[in-house]
Amino acid sequence: MKNMLTTGLVIIGFVIAISLIGAYFISYNSASIGNGNKIAVINLDGPIQMSPEGSSFISGEGTTSGEFISQINRAVEDNSVKAIVIDVNSPGGSVVASEEMSSAVKKAKNKKPVVAWLGEIAASGGYFVASASNYIVADPATITGSIGVISIFPEYSKLFKKIGLNMTVIKAGKYKDFSTGFRPFTGEERAMMQRIVNETYNLFIKDVSQNRNLSESYVRSIAGGRVYSGTDAVKLRLADKTGSFEYAVKKAAELGGIKGKPQIVTYRKKPGLLRDILGSSFENFGYGFAKGMIGTGIFMTEGKLKF
Repeated sequence: MKNMLTTGLVIIGFVIAISLIGAYFISYNSASIGNGNKIAVINLDGPIQMSPEGSSFISGEGTTSGEFISQINRAVEDNSVKAIVIDVNSPGGSVVASEEMSSAVKKAKNKKPVVAWLGEIAASGGYFVASASNYIVADPATITGSIGVISIFPEYSKLFKKIGLNMTVIKAGKYKDFSTGFRPFTGEERAMMQRIVNETYNLFIKDVSQNRNLSESYVRSIAGGRVYSGTDAVKLRLADKTGSFEYAVKKAAELGGIKGKPQIVTYRKKPGLLRDILGSSFENFGYGFAKGMIGTGIFMTEGKLKF
């Protein structure tokens, strides 16, 4: 009797798991409203992160470069889509991911008009990606700009000394342990990282100046990590016009040559499979556990360049 009950529970669990997995791949596809030619809406929400294309088994908050690029490519390849709207609500994030996403937008706008709408926040990497579009509409109250680069390295040597923790480092290469947090930077190491940050900052300014048809000296004068409202962004030529999301869609329809009411197709983000099945708390635990098991945990995950 006990064995039959166990077998029954296993079968029920298997059926539920298969159903959830099927729902995962079916439910998060796209939603459409309206009639006529299509406008694809692609969301850029939360922190910008790196990921392999289509990787979403343990996808947490934010937007990964892989899923964003996949959606952009899908919109470009769909002949019924006449224009693309990027709905931006992001504070920025990974430099490399932002560059990959910006490159995808540039390629897309060579084939179809791309309009970016700056929502609640479109700062740093979020603005970097938006600047690559053909036209930028900003909510008057959006927080945007923040053209700058940051890299943070926690340093734990005083804490370790206080709690009596000693770290033994065996290395080959003079600078191999400079970013571990086990000791302070030397002047030479700080200068090395500052040079990299400065180079990345210059690339940010160069890209924005080219995307917005502005001189590099002008962009540098308004950059420096400063943030602006949507109204100020238009005055500074970082955006083209203030307006609502509906206006951004209207502008995309105009640029795409759509007559009448367009059909809006929203490409939804695929949440992590663990989130679908077990909820966000378990997913966050699983992500944190996996992160702690890789390398030396927090010591190896800090110091990345961020837009």
